[in-house]
Amino acid sequence: MITLFDVLLFLLLLYVAWLFWQHRRQTEHAYQHALWYCKQQRLQMLDLEKVSTRWSFKGRQPGWRSCFIMGFSSDGTSRYEGTLTLHNSQLIAVNLPPFREPN
Repeated sequence: MITLFDVLLFLLLLYVAWLFWQHRRQTEHAYQHALWYCKQQRLQMLDLEKVSTRWSFKGRQPGWRSCFIMGFSSDGTSRYEGTLTLHNSQLIAVNLPPFREPN
């Protein structure tokens, strides 16, 4: 016999799985955006790390706003870190520090 507790526990597990899937999907989108941006700027992407996530609205669209730190190099020897901000899977902003121009 299924109790109300069993149903609630099942719904909670579904919600946790959905949250995990959403965050994983957003990280994959951020990685693709970072690769594309580095290719456009003739930079070498080194790594990507998620540093924060929060629930927010962009206009009337609800979703997850996440900030990622992207490690990159412009000359193959120096390492710089910039930030990428995404709302769901949409790239909102890229902020890079001053870096040496690639040759």
